[in-house]
Parts: sequence; structure tokens; C-alpha cells
Amino acid sequence: MIIVAFDPGRVASYARYDTTSPFTIRIGEIELIGSGRLLRPCGMHISDIIADADQVVVEEVGARPGQGVSAMFTFGLCLGSILNAVTAARKPLVLVTPPEWKKASRLAGGSDEEAKDAARAYARELWPEHDKILKIKKNHGMADAALMARWYFLKGPGRDIPLEGGAPVRAA
Repeated sequence: MIIVAFDPGRVASYARYDTTSPFTIRIGEIELIGSGRLLRPCGMHISDIIADADQVVVEEVGARPGQGVSAMFTFGLCLGSILNAVTAARKPLVLVTPPEWKKASRLAGGSDEEAKDAARAYARELWPEHDKILKIKKNHGMADAALMARWYFLKGPGRDIPLEGGAPVRAA
């Protein structure tokens, strides 16, 4: 099963998680198109990323207190672009709130900065091949996307999907 997870934001990040090789993951950022206030994720790039996906997971987030109108518009444009591309590709979609997947990954609590640092550290521990890129603070979205994909498979709705042997996955 291939699970693709997206962390929308100023720069949208993604992770491709192939459950047949759970100790590796592909992470990156979605290419941007447009300019100025209409800068947004490229739908064609999203389509390429999800082409062979069995499941797509998107973080369900909204405006935060103190966030400016322009930032909210940019954020909404990003989330809308991702949802539109996933819907157009007719891929199964699960929206997950940050508290839901973070609690399952033991990242709940603390400030936003502490949560971002903890996510990067945990993702580096799980996938050491990405240690160099995940050491950089601004790459917390890639860590979040990777952990969301893992959450879906181990703790979320994906845990009940039968594998080749016929038994559903059960997280420890």
C-alpha cells in the first residue's frame, strides 16, 4: 500500500510511504506555480506524487489566532489546491487534525516550536537517511507529512486494511 500525506502551509510538504518497506520514506516539497498572492502548489506535481497512491492523507488545519488575512488566504489557497488535485485524481482521502496524529505519535503538548522540533527529531530517528534535510528547522513540514503517513498506517484508519497474508495491521 502506498500512502501519500500532505502538510499544507506556506510551502506544502509531502511524504510517500510504501508499507512494504516501512523503514524508508520519500519526502519533499510540492513545486509552486503562480506569483505574488496567487503563489500556490502545482496541481500537476501533486497529481504525479499521488498517481499510484492507494490512500491520501491531508492535515486538516485552519486559521490560527493572530494570523493575518494575507497569510490565511495563502494557506487556504494551498489547502484548496491539494484537495482539488486529490479529488480530481479520484484518490481516497482522509483528513486528520494535528492533535489526532500528533497524539498517536506522542508529540502532543508543548509549544508549536517544541512540537516542530520533536517531529523533526522523531522523523530523523525513524528515517535516518533523511537526517541531513530534517535537521533544518524550516523542513518541519516534511517531518509532519512523514509522521502523518505513518500514523495512518499504524494508528489511524489504515490499521484495519488487510495485508497480503489477510490479517489486518495492528500497531503495538
